[in-house]
Amino acid sequence: MSMQRSRRNFALSTFALIATAGLVVGCTGRGDDDGGEADPSESIVIGASWPLSGPLADVAPGLSGIEAYFDRVNADGGVDGRTIELSVADDAYDPARLVENQRQFAEDGAVAVINFGGIAIAGRDYLAEAGIAGFTLAANSPFGEVDEYPLHRAWWPDLAWEGRAQAAWLAEEQPEATVGVMGLNNDLTHSLVDGLEAGGIEPRLVAEIPPGTGDVSAQITEFEAAGVDALVLAVGSPTISSALTYIDQIGWDPTISVTSTMSDFHTTVGPTGEEIVDGAYAFQFGKDPADPRYADDPALVEFFEAMDESGHSDDTDIALALNSYGMAAALVAAIETADEVTSEGIVAAWDDFSGEENPFLRDGLTLTNGPGGRVILEYQRTRFDGESWADEGDPVSVSDLGVE
Repeated sequence: MSMQRSRRNFALSTFALIATAGLVVGCTGRGDDDGGEADPSESIVIGASWPLSGPLADVAPGLSGIEAYFDRVNADGGVDGRTIELSVADDAYDPARLVENQRQFAEDGAVAVINFGGIAIAGRDYLAEAGIAGFTLAANSPFGEVDEYPLHRAWWPDLAWEGRAQAAWLAEEQPEATVGVMGLNNDLTHSLVDGLEAGGIEPRLVAEIPPGTGDVSAQITEFEAAGVDALVLAVGSPTISSALTYIDQIGWDPTISVTSTMSDFHTTVGPTGEEIVDGAYAFQFGKDPADPRYADDPALVEFFEAMDESGHSDDTDIALALNSYGMAAALVAAIETADEVTSEGIVAAWDDFSGEENPFLRDGLTLTNGPGGRVILEYQRTRFDGESWADEGDPVSVSDLGVE
């Protein structure tokens, strides 16, 4: 059973959102209207099914970034005078609840639906049947299946591409490396391993960990015993902090590489400690609002202001909020340039991105349409220097990695 609230109450804090079992923001009550089309005289309705409770409730700040960007757009007059209304529902990271939420969004008249992660794979069939565009934050490879699901796009680049980047770097810097991978027990890890293998790296050991696992000492011990001397970590909080802390405690010294979306201060550096993360590598494509190198970045100054104005000041230092703020900015850019504000029109405009600037991306990187409908196509290798993630070398393009 879901609860509903009006658009005027949009600025509830993330913590209030988590405490709410289900909610809908800005419902239009248009009932059986075609979910793929928007009436020019009405608001633009976008649905968001997001984990606000359950095993991944800690990703709730991602919703804060979406709300903050849409709030700012509306405060500036909307898109061609039309406000954006966000219909929100908690899916508790449950595929069945996500699909049910999407049915509600269709009834609300949504032209697009935003989802957080891999469970959105289960929701693609319904959105395709309803003719509604879907935009997912996740890096899972299946979200690149645009021939099968022409109205679904992903924000983050395919994690398999990052695996290729890791492989190319290891082949050059540590060609005799014995590689281990610790990832989540879902197809994100499969995507990463596929990329490593495509780049010529066959991991000796892969450990798949349930989200939220706090003790991984047994797995770390197994990696060390297997002779692993290069470890790729693709797990979130609290697992990554537990892994790095235990590695430090036992005096093991492998090359550590943290995947891009797990390398931020909120997830890794803060909980673990700068001195323990020191020397770790990461291939990054976005900024981190908690990294001191971005303290005076103009795009982040605007982000901080938008978060404060929308009532989400507690989430301003969380990278996931900036990630989703950037996705919302990209979606608005597509709506603004679409020939018509329909699901098909928005996706077509997304696919036309070429050199599109975005507040989330690292300096010098832009959005450009690429394989699988992805629009982030470059990485920057970085190394943590004890205070910040410092750049090493030039940005790496996925085309240079053999991705077509």
